[in-house]
Amino acid sequence: MNSKPTYSAKIQVQLLCEALAAYGITDIVISPGSRNGALTLQFVNDHRFQCYSIVDERSAGYVALGMAQQTRKPVVICCTSGSAAANYLPAITEAFYQNLPLIVLTADRPLSYTDLFDGQTIRQEHLFDTHIYHSEQLTEDTSDSRLTETFVKIKNAVFSCLKNQGPVHLNMPFTEPLYEVVTEKLIEFEKISPPQITYDSVDYQQLKNLWSQSSKTLILVGLQPPNQSFQALLQQLSSQPQVVVFTETTSNAFHQQYVNTIDTAITGLSEQQLQDLQPTLLITLGQNVISKKIKQYLRKHKASMHWHVNPHWQPDTYFSLTHKIKVPETEFLAHAVENFEEVSSDYQKNWLQIRDEKLQKQTQFLQTAPYSDFKFWETFIPQIPADYIVHYGNSSIIRYAQLFHPKHTNPVYANRGTSGIDGSTSTAAGFAMKSEKPVLLVTGDIAAFYDSNGLWNSYIPSSFRVIVVNNGGGNIFKIIPGPANTRAIEFFETPHHRSLKLLAELNGFQYEKCSNLDEIHAKLSHFFQPSDKPKMLEIDTTQAPNAEILQQFLQISR
Repeated sequence: MNSKPTYSAKIQVQLLCEALAAYGITDIVISPGSRNGALTLQFVNDHRFQCYSIVDERSAGYVALGMAQQTRKPVVICCTSGSAAANYLPAITEAFYQNLPLIVLTADRPLSYTDLFDGQTIRQEHLFDTHIYHSEQLTEDTSDSRLTETFVKIKNAVFSCLKNQGPVHLNMPFTEPLYEVVTEKLIEFEKISPPQITYDSVDYQQLKNLWSQSSKTLILVGLQPPNQSFQALLQQLSSQPQVVVFTETTSNAFHQQYVNTIDTAITGLSEQQLQDLQPTLLITLGQNVISKKIKQYLRKHKASMHWHVNPHWQPDTYFSLTHKIKVPETEFLAHAVENFEEVSSDYQKNWLQIRDEKLQKQTQFLQTAPYSDFKFWETFIPQIPADYIVHYGNSSIIRYAQLFHPKHTNPVYANRGTSGIDGSTSTAAGFAMKSEKPVLLVTGDIAAFYDSNGLWNSYIPSSFRVIVVNNGGGNIFKIIPGPANTRAIEFFETPHHRSLKLLAELNGFQYEKCSNLDEIHAKLSHFFQPSDKPKMLEIDTTQAPNAEILQQFLQISR
């Protein structure tokens, strides 16, 4: 005989959970603890929620971030008090700069206990204020007026999360006892409609006039999720001869007329060439741009006009911003395609000629390049199955990916909001938990060990694949200018003797290792085949002169 479901006896907990359910929020990532016990009981016993137990709060934040990347819907992260809450900050900052909707729900000791040296008690109120869109301190008072006030605070936070597509914080104090339950709901809501989001009006007639004055228009696409409408509209606009489109691995925009290996194209151009190619109109779409070279170029050779198009951010990244266009990118492109007329120009032709010349040099170099990180990427990218979604780690991984044409069939994600290595594994794992398509993470050895708790959960699907490029401790510091020429290189790099095989086995992954190109060709073919466990493939380049080969390539690109 089935027993009745049980719910928290704390009416403010039931109020919170009912409100979240009424807004259609279903995914709850919980880190075990005592102070959030009432919340855990309520979430777990409500069939409307799908709950995930992730022990490490830092990892849990990124797991939720990956879920939000996939679903584009708010995900709740819920933890106990004290340092547990503080461990959410890295994921919150990434969500803030990527505009990913997280509802950060932290349990707390009563406010009067703060600074009394009570266990697991810190200053949690407004803990994340510099990197969230909304913060509310809830109360334990259950009088009618206070419950109404609590509901309004929850509503305001959820509305902000949906409007800004970013993190919000609810701090919720609890006095013991924490685990009292009842068998009936104390409060119930009907479904609540999401907020109607409006955007700024845009003077498209003015923009049309300005567009017609530019014979050199550069459109630079930053980080953004896959969007078929966006791709189709951008492709139409790029047919105009005065328009050249620069994209990156994380732009999720692919076409043969785009320059999508930016660093290779720019490297080695003379000052006269750079001046001749200086855009009159720069249009930036989306968010963070990876390439440091394009930032340096456009800051030195400023466009006369710079329009940034994004509903959330309008950064003056290139020190030349003239128009803040606060609408979705697809809305802007639809107007542009319909109304903006082409201008006679050879601007696109000139850029594409440079791109093709540089790519020919790259192809010639790769024909004789020995086994190395660089050579691995040439071998690996064509072998990614068309149905895989790819997550790239940071540091040297994403930089190498930028040097090669991405496959248009594979959506790409990377944590380029803050560009840290700390949550790449957890983010990819969280994405995989909610994805119908298989997910591949490509990461470095230091990032893999740093975020190893991202593999410590029971929800990772068997289709999940991890490739770890192990160059022996973070070769990025031998690549970027500066560290390699110091006497403290050992403090920049992280040499280690840790075993990726043991890490894989500890977390229930099948493991294989490649140490040369023949092994990579042989093992990649079955690495992506279905299996009853997720898989990890180590690419061992510890004995290869990785930095030297990359530097040689950059020299021949000149």
